[in-house]
Amino acid sequence: MFQHKRKFLFITLLAIYSFVNIIVLEGDRLYQAALPYHLLFITIFGLSFSVWMANLFIQNYLIKSIKSIHPLLQQFLISIIATVLISLLSVELTSLTLGDPFTLTQKNFMLTFGFTSRINLFLNTVNAIYFFNKKFREKELETEKLKNATIGSQYERLNHQLNPHFLFNNLNALSSLMHTDLEKADIFLQKLSSMYRYISLNVNEELVPVEQELNFLKDYISLLEIRFKNSLIISLNINPDLSKLFIPPVVLQLLIENVVKHNYFTQEAPVKVDITGENGHLFIKNTIQLKKEDIDSIGIGLKNISERYRFLGEQISINKTEEFFEVSVPLINIK
Repeated sequence: MFQHKRKFLFITLLAIYSFVNIIVLEGDRLYQAALPYHLLFITIFGLSFSVWMANLFIQNYLIKSIKSIHPLLQQFLISIIATVLISLLSVELTSLTLGDPFTLTQKNFMLTFGFTSRINLFLNTVNAIYFFNKKFREKELETEKLKNATIGSQYERLNHQLNPHFLFNNLNALSSLMHTDLEKADIFLQKLSSMYRYISLNVNEELVPVEQELNFLKDYISLLEIRFKNSLIISLNINPDLSKLFIPPVVLQLLIENVVKHNYFTQEAPVKVDITGENGHLFIKNTIQLKKEDIDSIGIGLKNISERYRFLGEQISINKTEEFFEVSVPLINIK
């Protein structure tokens, strides 16, 4: 606090307050006799200035040398010695310039020392408040930095779950397709390569434009059409106004993959997926034909998406009935 850029303004205000306190409120005198007002103000200003600058000197040069005692306690103890010296010097100066009754007597010294002690106690109290407030703000900043670092690390970890998860499912499909239809396997491989390029480019991004994500999703739907033909029917009906909003990358692909992973479907009993968008949200709704082992599971994909939205301060909504499973994901508006 003593290094504040406006310290001279504060010293002046403190001197004015102390002067008013003595004159108007009949506070304690500095000497046995009353000083003329102009000399009283000069003396008060000089004492306030001296106490402040003494504390500034102590803070800058003395308290750093003692490590075992709290700096605030060092500051206050040393400042008491400084106020004694300042009081002695003040009374000595008035004795030399003004003479009796402002000479160096025990009573004059005690009155001046009492005044400087109150000034010193007030300044050290304010300094302690300033010190702890500064430390509190530093701790808040450190906590916020740690929180952001932790969230960033968790978000990166969640994003990198996409790569092995995505490749594992689709490479298995490609391996099976190579034994039955090489031409489709070639198309499948080209689509897969394009999609993996998209994931690699955006895996560290928190958000991507909805339009960009939808183009990626269309490539993924093309892969699913090769894999499952008419047993999985996916329809897209997105309001064009939503294309300029943003969404975490690969969210839609994960939601569709979640449908594929946890449901059985054939051409005779297809699963239908409707992807719609309105009012700042995308809705992915599918008919339910759960595999027996997945009756109580919502899958790693949904957990991943939920965590990623939590880091963004948003949350997804899940609506499940006996016939349908619907996930609503909010779109982000970056202004």
